[in-house]
Amino acid sequence: MKLKTEFITNSSSSSFVVIGTHMDVDEIDVLKRGDVDDDPYELMESLLKGSDLSFSSGYDYGDGYMIGICYTAMKDDETLSQFKDRVKQEIKKTLHIDTEVGHIEACWMDN
Repeated sequence: MKLKTEFITNSSSSSFVVIGTHMDVDEIDVLKRGDVDDDPYELMESLLKGSDLSFSSGYDYGDGYMIGICYTAMKDDETLSQFKDRVKQEIKKTLHIDTEVGHIEACWMDN
């Protein structure tokens, strides 16, 4: 299987596929730092800076964010269970929350 990781210039669709969790905007507000304004996107960028986590928002998740690590970051000798544990620990270390993780995917198309 070939995995295309570069930007595709002739595509108007996007997808986000990770092992991770979902957070509502209200939950994100609780994590707010004093040096970040009220913009939830900028807050998420600030909170996740320096971690292996990425995030996205999408139609299926309303006012919330999907947070996780892409499957392509899975190590060659790592089982799926070990990868899930690693993602869970990265979320706990970075966001200071204990949450269950699972497969998250979203796809949307610009019109």
